[in-house]
Amino acid sequence: MPELRASLAVLALAAILPLGSTPAAVAAAPPGMVPVELSRLAGFPDHYVVGINDLGQVVGSAQGGDLAPHAVLWSPRGGATDLGPGLAADVNERGQVLGLELRAPTTPYRHKPWIWTDGRRTAVTPADAAWAYAPAINDSGAVPVNYSISATRTDHDRVAVWQDGRHTELSPSGPELWVYAINDAGVVAGGYASFAAQDFAAVRCAAGTCTRLGGSPGYGSYTPEAVNETGVVVGNRGTVALRWEGDTATVLSDNGRVAHGEEALNERGDTVGWAADADGTPRAVLWPAGGKQVDLGVPGPSEAVAINERGDVVGWVASGESATPRGFLWREGRVTYLDPPTGHYSMPVAINDHGVVVGHTTGTDSTTRPTLWTPVTTTLGR
Repeated sequence: MPELRASLAVLALAAILPLGSTPAAVAAAPPGMVPVELSRLAGFPDHYVVGINDLGQVVGSAQGGDLAPHAVLWSPRGGATDLGPGLAADVNERGQVLGLELRAPTTPYRHKPWIWTDGRRTAVTPADAAWAYAPAINDSGAVPVNYSISATRTDHDRVAVWQDGRHTELSPSGPELWVYAINDAGVVAGGYASFAAQDFAAVRCAAGTCTRLGGSPGYGSYTPEAVNETGVVVGNRGTVALRWEGDTATVLSDNGRVAHGEEALNERGDTVGWAADADGTPRAVLWPAGGKQVDLGVPGPSEAVAINERGDVVGWVASGESATPRGFLWREGRVTYLDPPTGHYSMPVAINDHGVVVGHTTGTDSTTRPTLWTPVTTTLGR
């Protein structure tokens, strides 16, 4: 099955970075950013967020306890709406939520992506598909879909773009092609991987046709993470971080990675992620469009996870004896730490163009809580 990266990445990170006691250096949130815990659904101890739009709407999932996971939409004022069974994956600027219903954890797989709009869920799975996975939604409501016509296959058969109830199959469709990202013009970024032939490439798809992009150092398959409106694609090949402008690959770091998802790239072409220092420790970095790598000045291990159109960057650092993640905001060379209202763990995942940050924190009972950090100059709407 495809990795459910959008909602489950934080679970993997939580397993790697154990929760510990509060480091002595951690204080209350510094002036300028106000942390607020969002509402939680009854019966679910843990809540994870995956994104925020410029309207201030936040999406994520409620998990744990005796119930199957439910997708959640939070209003700008923090109220939670239960979107039903599944995991939220993305939200666009129209407030449409992309989610995935997990109907079976083992074969036969029957995972089904859907779009929630104004209280109604619409399936985006092709009629002949046994299961499907959709990674992103653009502002027009278009969704790239990887799917299989066999319930027992562990890989997929085809790829398509869903919009307005219609699927357009991409060419060349087939089990060697995966799609990962889409921009508002409908341009899709993906990867071609034929392990039998040891043939690997990143691809950019437009008008239903996919074009191979230039190759790079490294070994194995390519994982494009984001594509902006000018067609710039960023992604990874193992631990080689890459940018494609046109068809040419540029190595951003030969020992690093671009952050996961559309939050990793802005319209200027600025990209964030991590790069290893001389000691091999991951350090949060910014790769400006056309510029040199910028170390964000936080200790390692650390990673930058998102950037907005103003160039504000958020990420986490896990230095110290406890290795407990602590969020940060980087703006024009200045670092502000994003500490939790309670507990000792903070992990930002996204930032919108108003500078509002969302992520996860822990309570004193070690539950995972959805948290918003708002600049003091920002007034939230309804």
